Amino acid sequence: MAGMGGVAGTGGVAGTGGGAGTGGASGGVGGKGGSGGEAGTAGGAGAAGTGGSAGASGTGGASGTGGASGASGGTGGTGGAAGTGGVAGASGTAGTGGAGPCSSGATGTRVVRFRWTGTGSGSTASVVYEANTLPDTSRWHVSTGNGTIGFTPVFVDTALAAGGLDLEGSVFMDIEISTANLAAIDRATIAIFGRSYNTTTSGSFTWQTIDGTGAAPTNLLSNVAPYRWYAADATAAIRPGESGALIRLRAGPSSNALAVNRVEICFDAR
Repeated sequence: MAGMGGVAGTGGVAGTGGGAGTGGASGGVGGKGGSGGEAGTAGGAGAAGTGGSAGASGTGGASGTGGASGASGGTGGTGGAAGTGGVAGASGTAGTGGAGPCSSGATGTRVVRFRWTGTGSGSTASVVYEANTLPDTSRWHVSTGNGTIGFTPVFVDTALAAGGLDLEGSVFMDIEISTANLAAIDRATIAIFGRSYNTTTSGSFTWQTIDGTGAAPTNLLSNVAPYRWYAADATAAIRPGESGALIRLRAGPSSNALAVNRVEICFDAR
């Protein structure tokens, strides 16, 4: 005679509600089927957990031997809706880099700059004023001489380069400016755009003011075209608060001869 069927497993208890509901406990283990007997009754499904964060599903009851498998566990509680993400703040626009006023690449907040021009090699050199951003521009004049009456500046070096003033021997260049209304000059840089006007050697330049003298390093200027900027620190010779400043430039060793296309004095001043 067939053995009696196993007793159905008891259903799992529903998960407790709260923030996230706890999933229902797994269904009870299915009853053990008797040999050749009827299938044990399936375990009852666990009750669904209360809504909140998703609860874990209850485990289905194990099937009895030879009997029908237990019913699936209770459905998990529905998870709470995800919070809405905050909107990302817009990135700031990059600031525009300020271009310095000095063409030579020297550091500065103010500049005076001029160039020499002519109608061809051997012609008379004339000055063209390009920039003066000093607080007082009432004094702004450039001239050249050699200590003799009737001197005429000469424009040279147009075959290999842009050409410039022939600054050699006793020839000098005077730059008249005003440093009035400047409280301090942290750095003053004199720069020449040109080359050594000599086929065999490099050159340099010197300066003289009422405050002192100075010189660029010997052979700073190459004798090879094209022209480049060559700069030297002249801070000690240029003082703030002088309405009648005068800077005199001459060619220096080794060549003592320059073709000068442009001159710039760059001031890191306030």
